[in-house]
Amino acid sequence: MSTENLLEKPCLGQPDSLCYSTPTALSNEEIQDYLIFFIAGNPGLIYYYEPFLSRLKFLLSSSSGNARFHICGHSYKGFELWPYAKPLDHPVGLEDQIKHQENLLLRHVTDYKDPSGKIPKVILMGHSVGAYVLLELIQRHVEAVRASDVDDFDLIGGILLFPTIAEIAQSPLGRVAKLVLPLPGFALVVGTVARGLTYLIPLTALKVMVKLVTNFPDYAAKTTTAFLKSPMGVRQALYLARDEMEIITEPHWNKEVWGAATSPGTNKRDTINWNLMVYWGSEDKWVADHTRDKLIEAHGIRNEPRGGLAEGKSRMEVDKDGIPHDFCTTISKSHA
Repeated sequence: MSTENLLEKPCLGQPDSLCYSTPTALSNEEIQDYLIFFIAGNPGLIYYYEPFLSRLKFLLSSSSGNARFHICGHSYKGFELWPYAKPLDHPVGLEDQIKHQENLLLRHVTDYKDPSGKIPKVILMGHSVGAYVLLELIQRHVEAVRASDVDDFDLIGGILLFPTIAEIAQSPLGRVAKLVLPLPGFALVVGTVARGLTYLIPLTALKVMVKLVTNFPDYAAKTTTAFLKSPMGVRQALYLARDEMEIITEPHWNKEVWGAATSPGTNKRDTINWNLMVYWGSEDKWVADHTRDKLIEAHGIRNEPRGGLAEGKSRMEVDKDGIPHDFCTTISKSHA
C-alpha cells in the first residue's frame, strides 16, 4: 500500500485535495455552475471525507437539471502527506488556516468561470472547526464586498455540520484538551514521539494496527495511517487544537452572518436572499449542550414559520438519528 493511492484527484495543483464535477450534456449558455467548497475539521485531512463527498456528487448528478456542481475540498496546511509534503518549519495556527482556505476558495471561483466569464454561485460547507472557518469566510466576504466595488463571487449558502463555533473548551472533550494542550512543548513532544514510533513500523503493519485500535473502515484507516506517517501531522493537529481552545470562545459574528437567509445578498450583483443551515449533534462531545442550546435560542430557528425565517435567524436542526460528530470516519456515505 502507498499513500499515492490517497492522491487520486488533485486540483489547483494541490496534491492534498478532492474535486468532483457533475456531468452535463448542456451547453455552457444553458448551465448554471455551482461551487460547493468543503472545509474539513481537525485533523484537517480531506481524505476522511472522500465517501461523503463522492456520495454527494452522485446525489447531485441525479437531480441537477440545468445546474453543474463542482465539489472541492483541501487539507489544511501542515497536514500534507508523505512523500509529497514539503515539511513546514513550524505548525500553522487557526488564523493562517482560515487565510489558506480563503485563498483556495478564490482560486476555485476563478478556475470555474465559464468561457463567457460567468462566475459560479458558491455554497460553503464546513465540519467541526471547519464550520468556524466557514463563518469567518462569510464575515470576511461580506466586509470585502461592502468595502469594495469588486464582487468576487455570489455566495448563496452555507451548511455547518456538527459545528464547533463557540465555547469549545466547555465541551466534554474540550475540558480535557484545555488541561494538556497548553503544556509547554506538548504538541512538539507528542508529535516527535509519534513520528519516531511510526517510522519504525512498516506502513502495512501500521494500517492493520490502526484498524484494530480504531475499528475504522478501510478508507479512514488508510488516511489515519498516512497522517501518522506524515512529517507534521500529529504536531499540527495538536497545535491547531490548542489554538481552537483559545480562540473559539464567544461567537462574534453579526446578524448578517447569522441571519443570512433574510439578509440582502452578500454581493452587488445579486440581492437574492441566501441560506445558512446548521446541523447540530445530539450528544456531541465537542459541543456542550448548553452552548448549542444557547446558540439556537439566540440565532436559530428549528421550524421555518410561514413567510420565512425571522430576521437575524438561521435554520438549525439537532440530529435525531444518532450520527456521531466524527461521521467522516464511520459510514459517511449514508449521511450525504
